[in-house]
Formats: sequence, C-alpha cells, structure tokens
Amino acid sequence: MIALALMHKIQIGVVFDRVFFLQLAGKDISLEDIRDADPTLYSSSKHILEMDPETVDQDILSLTFAYDVEDLWSRTTVKLCPNGKYIVVNSKNRKEYVNLLIQHRFVTSIASQIAHFSQGFSDITTSSIKTFLFWSLYLEDLDKMLDGSGTVISVEDWKAHTNYNGYEENDH
Repeated sequence: MIALALMHKIQIGVVFDRVFFLQLAGKDISLEDIRDADPTLYSSSKHILEMDPETVDQDILSLTFAYDVEDLWSRTTVKLCPNGKYIVVNSKNRKEYVNLLIQHRFVTSIASQIAHFSQGFSDITTSSIKTFLFWSLYLEDLDKMLDGSGTVISVEDWKAHTNYNGYEENDH
C-alpha cells in the first residue's frame, strides 16, 4: 500500500518512525536514532554511558546482558549475547551492552515484520527504485510525500500576499 501510494503520488496519512525508515534503508540503528521512538530507553541508556566508571563497576545497576520482556501472560528473559544472563555490565562493556540492547529491541525483535514490509514494497517496485528511494530521501521528505506538510493552507494569507495585474480579486 505504501509503495502504491508513493508511485501514484497519493497522500495516505502515514508518518514513518525514524528507526523503521532507517531499517528499510538498510542503515544501522544508533542510540541517537531511538530518541523519539523510545525516550525512556534513550535516556536510561545515555545515563548508563555517562555514569562514573567506578559507580558502574560497583554493580549498583544490577544489569546483565539479558533483560526481561513481559506480555499479558508471561515473562521471557532475552539474552543479548551467549551467556548474557551471567555477564555483568561494567564500565568496560557498557557501550556494547547499550548497542546490543538497542539492536535487539529495534532490529532483531522486529526483523520478520521489517522483512515482510520490505518484501511487499519490492513486489510493487524494482529493487533499484526501492534502493534509490530509501537512500536518497530523508525521512522528512518521505513523510511529506505520504502525509503532506501538515501546514494548513490559508486562503486569506494567499489573498493578502497576491499581486493582481490587470484584474481584481473577485474577477472570474
């Protein structure tokens, strides 16, 4: 549907998430990329990276390279790396921890959905068009194509800033 809308220049009221757009473009996801998508994870990750090394090494955070995911009926522990449940986050590995956490939350855990969306896009366009689209456009450009500028058009403003040559405003 998105590819068809773009091909036919139809705005459909869709705005892409930055992380989603970057994945479709085949680009890596960084901490700064998740700022708007998950402000809580962003700020807590920044905090971990900016903490005093001695404080992190005292294991005050009680973090390992694993985290729990809860849904309505269960809790699952996700290991960010082999034996992640037993690897304590410290000042030397905290950057790797944050990177692995971001990769899992925003890439690995939704890889299937991204692949299906991308395949649907490829079914309608050529791979060269898809590559060109996601590598040449900025997210803001794509959002404007799909959702418009969000700016309300003011006819009164147009009238106030229009120069009439040889006719009047009310002429037909």
